[in-house]
Amino acid sequence: MNRTSYIIGFLLFFCGATAFISSGPSRASTRADFTLDAYSDMESGVRRLRDGTYEVAGLVRMPGVTAAMFRWWFTDYLETTEHYKMWHPVDHVWMDWEHKRPSEIVGAHHLVHEYIGGEMNRLRIQFVDPEIILGYDPTDENTEAICARAAELDTGMNIAEMCHVARNTPSGMELRSRFWMGVVSDPDAGPVRSFFLSLAANNPVTRRLAVDKANALALLRHCTEEMSYLANLLPGIYPK
Repeated sequence: MNRTSYIIGFLLFFCGATAFISSGPSRASTRADFTLDAYSDMESGVRRLRDGTYEVAGLVRMPGVTAAMFRWWFTDYLETTEHYKMWHPVDHVWMDWEHKRPSEIVGAHHLVHEYIGGEMNRLRIQFVDPEIILGYDPTDENTEAICARAAELDTGMNIAEMCHVARNTPSGMELRSRFWMGVVSDPDAGPVRSFFLSLAANNPVTRRLAVDKANALALLRHCTEEMSYLANLLPGIYPK
């Protein structure tokens, strides 16, 4: 069998395997969750999506907190490692900012060292317009949306996308968070490299090998804990 036959055979096998394991909701359908006034079918939990990514969904209720207070934490208050450790005294280790402008969050890069599931993660959280992640912006007079791409701090490679959507309710604010683990890109790559990187990394087979349920559950626990800490912090530190 010649080289071309091997390549064709591999591609056919790969496509067949991808089709076989691709099941579950689409990532596009989960990004539409924030268009709903009602709750989606998964507000807290983890699941494998059709494209192989893992969705992590968290819901934390914050009595005495407003959506504006949640945004203020990111845009105005969070400045030092001491502040960062207040957010999660156990898991949060160090932080810094790049490209941060006063009272703004889009365009800022949050550099962090934090434990997730007992493992140290060194990350670059790059805040972007919600439209870039969701395709729309759910922000209104009662809602604040903060979205970002998460990259490995050492390599610069994006490995996940995330959105926190805070909305006011009669009993206080509720925070609905979504993470999509396994969305890989290189912000410094050109079109050709980006194409081949996406081909290799953003397929159901590779994603199933790279991200497992334990990773997703660890992130869910970390997010729930840090946002619960924040729920207790904000009423006491927000300017009256």
